[in-house]
Amino acid sequence: MSTDWNEKKFHFSGQILSWDKKDDFQRLLTIVQNDVVDALNTTLEYGFVLEFTANHQAFINKSPHFWAEVMKSLRFTLIMKTARLFDESKGAIGLRKIFNIFEQSPYRETLENYLENYRNQYNSYHDYIDEIRMLRDKIYAHNDKKEYQFWKYPSDKDIEFEGAFWGNLEEMLIWARDSLLRMRTIIGDEYPVNIEITNDVGNILTFLPEDGQ
Repeated sequence: MSTDWNEKKFHFSGQILSWDKKDDFQRLLTIVQNDVVDALNTTLEYGFVLEFTANHQAFINKSPHFWAEVMKSLRFTLIMKTARLFDESKGAIGLRKIFNIFEQSPYRETLENYLENYRNQYNSYHDYIDEIRMLRDKIYAHNDKKEYQFWKYPSDKDIEFEGAFWGNLEEMLIWARDSLLRMRTIIGDEYPVNIEITNDVGNILTFLPEDGQ
């Protein structure tokens, strides 16, 4: 989903504030933005590993249990991190709460038009966010009685993760990251260049003999 306001055409103030010089709103935005970047990096890593396992089956089959645990750990981590970011429960500070906080802040007028755009974009991910919450609540965080006793509670909706799921997750987290970085810039808190993690999974193969698979 591309929008004119999400193409990184940011106005740079050239001012990177130290933590001590940030106000409470700028600090909150910095923390949440860092959490989004952390979740995005985990999602990217999952994609890298997924691609690697598909392209190097002979190598993966040498230690299948290890790679199965790697994949399960990455799935668990990225779902829990993302669900936390999009948590709307009382007392939780997720992205929706961030928008609400800034609508009541001294930056309200400065961010007014942008907050409306961000909220609309957030709402466009509604069904997908619900699916992430369902994965967290029914699979990862709790032993949901219907999922745990699937033979007693047949369902016409399977909870799945593969396919295009992680790709959509990556798109949503990139949107969240860019939105928060833009908000930081608008309220006068410049940020260092964000560099995403690179795909270095394949470097594992450099430790193998030349005839290794």
